[in-house]
Amino acid sequence: MKMSVVAVDMGGTQTRVAHLAGGRLHRRKAFPTRDVDTLVAAIGAVAPRGPYAVGIAFAGALDMRRGRILNSPNLREWQDLDLPQELGSRLGRPVYLANDASCAALGELTRGFRARDFAYVTWSTGIGGGFVSGGRVLWGNTGMAAEVGHIVLRPDGPLCDCGKHGCLEAIAAGAGIRRLTRERMGSALSAEETVARARAGEKVPADIVNTACRAFAQGLSIVSELLEPEVLLLGGGITLSWDYLGPKVERALRAFSRNAPPVRLTELGDDVGLYGAAALPEHWPEEWPPPTRSSSGAPGS
Repeated sequence: MKMSVVAVDMGGTQTRVAHLAGGRLHRRKAFPTRDVDTLVAAIGAVAPRGPYAVGIAFAGALDMRRGRILNSPNLREWQDLDLPQELGSRLGRPVYLANDASCAALGELTRGFRARDFAYVTWSTGIGGGFVSGGRVLWGNTGMAAEVGHIVLRPDGPLCDCGKHGCLEAIAAGAGIRRLTRERMGSALSAEETVARARAGEKVPADIVNTACRAFAQGLSIVSELLEPEVLLLGGGITLSWDYLGPKVERALRAFSRNAPPVRLTELGDDVGLYGAAALPEHWPEEWPPPTRSSSGAPGS
């Protein structure tokens, strides 16, 4: 019998938790991302009786092997933290931690598209990715494979939060769009506002949107050439404007790629990360040590 799982999706501003039972997410809670005490309370509120594990999709750089968060531009107070150990010692449960975009790919693999070879890319405040090859998530050496947003497109380009210059994320993500609007228009606009004004025919917002779409397509073309995926799956807030952005991205992608795969939007919506987090215990790499259970008690104690 499979162990129950409490899934956690930790974003830069909001954290969501849910209990996966019968293949569905139950007892959901959403709250501003704060501290470990708040997270422990939320997990306790949705946790089932009996044994359970915790799977966490985290928005930031981390080392899955060691269970340590390295850094996150939007969650700086969580840096250099062994979150599985911290939570495990307080909950007495095994805690599995992975990057949120790779968790989204795992969610698609187990609950969504379920292809053997695909790439998942999220386009939002940041840009992240997750790759599936041969029916398995490609985690990389420490769990940070598929960092699509940090492919350098322009070495002399804008400074990225990761410390490099010209990353795809710095050019095309929501934060990059906000920076461009501030520089060119005198006031910082969100990606949503910029797209709305581009739709209305304003030249500068339209130029900024076109630049972002072209850069995003360039990143997708690199992924396509390296992996030859069956499909490119997209998620994230900016894709909510796909009716306007999609034709621009796909036109540029065809120009950049010799054999561009089809592009589809995720059908799991915001739950894609939760489903991936819930699947972490079952899909944890066999060659990696599993999370250590707290000495305060094994799951179910």
